[in-house]
Amino acid sequence: MMMAASCGGNSAKSGNSKDSITFDSIKVDSTLSLSEDTAGPKCHVSLCLTYAKGKNADFINDSIIRSGILSPDYFSITSQKLSPEEAADSFVARYLTEYERDYGEMYRADKSHGAAYNCEYIVKTNVLDDSEKYYTYIANVYSYGGGAHGSSVIVARNIDIRTGKIVSLKDIFVPGYEQELNDLIIKALCKKYNAADINALRNRTIFMGIDVYAPDNFIIGDNDITFIYSPDEIASHAEGEIRATIKNSELEKLFRK
Repeated sequence: MMMAASCGGNSAKSGNSKDSITFDSIKVDSTLSLSEDTAGPKCHVSLCLTYAKGKNADFINDSIIRSGILSPDYFSITSQKLSPEEAADSFVARYLTEYERDYGEMYRADKSHGAAYNCEYIVKTNVLDDSEKYYTYIANVYSYGGGAHGSSVIVARNIDIRTGKIVSLKDIFVPGYEQELNDLIIKALCKKYNAADINALRNRTIFMGIDVYAPDNFIIGDNDITFIYSPDEIASHAEGEIRATIKNSELEKLFRK
């Protein structure tokens, strides 16, 4: 069963009314069962996708679709242009087809553990308007494929209002920014968790056994940048999502002029 509908909306405008962009959203909801038994295993997929309307809308939407907000990233391997509705329908259809192929074979071989083959994939998106120069597209992704608990991931992509391009850290910072930015992230997290240094952070599992790095997920505001680590990314599951906010005044030396 598949259902498509609006799932609310987000609207925002740039400072220049000629370059105004608005946002709307569409929802696609579908469930596929592996058996006729209502208690049998099933896969539920729900996408609430925000999309742009107005100047650069087609370019923005295509960039968003190919930016990794959906996983598996089916769209990165094709140059075919799709509308948001087409992309949502295409993704759900392929996801369910692969579920039926992979999980169906396992279920037919082991029907006594049907609950182990339940799956769920839910994506909810919205747009933040925290900067005069950028919109931030946020995707909250929950997936479950058996086990004790599901996985929650946040994907954040920043859109340049003038060009419609999604920008990366390399676009906004000078070459060689990595080490100083890492130091600022450590400083922000130490303040957040009342820790003396990186060793104290690692004692509570943050960056334990891994090098410090700046994530691809971040929110550009007018006065700061917030870096987002999803649950389980740099710490134990109990720590949940971790954010490090750094003021522009501290980042000033790293910004491209």
